[in-house]
Amino acid sequence: MEKARAGEIDLIITKSISRFARNTVTVLKFARELKELGVGNFFEEQNINTLSGDGEMMLAVLASFAQEESRSMSENTKWSIRKKFERGEVMITTSRFLGYDKNEYGDLIVNRKEAEIVSLTFDLYLMNVGSSRIGELLDYLGVKMVTGTTWESGTINGMLCNEKYKGDFHLQKYYTPENKRNYTRKNNGEV
Repeated sequence: MEKARAGEIDLIITKSISRFARNTVTVLKFARELKELGVGNFFEEQNINTLSGDGEMMLAVLASFAQEESRSMSENTKWSIRKKFERGEVMITTSRFLGYDKNEYGDLIVNRKEAEIVSLTFDLYLMNVGSSRIGELLDYLGVKMVTGTTWESGTINGMLCNEKYKGDFHLQKYYTPENKRNYTRKNNGEV
């Protein structure tokens, strides 16, 4: 939008309306502003050019469909997650959770090599070694984080506070309120 306002752009090509915005009001607001600036927006999937005569009307109709489709997909995903919770299925990624992998059934299994790092970390902490020192020691020993970077005290603290390492598994600690995209709130029993 900044480049359009600065006159650096005369046409924006977008794959689809849903990639432009998920909300009909937002789509129309920005499409109108762009049109006033003389900047067209072409939506490839719907074959709509906002600078054409009937472009805005078609955009309004199709944007409302895109918004409803997005809402429906979100509701389906939430329903699926709730059902998995009810069945007690584990929903955790092990790519950034040290010490565990998943088997072919999706069950957690101990990764022995990584588990040694976890045990060492907790043992050092119980011997009153601070998180910064633990990180320095792991770096010195050549132990890389799952991301391949060096250890930070915040990462060690997060690991020490992670309830999964003591056998608990808290899900939905945070949630996204209705109509609040890209915003999370601590779950105090609302969800």
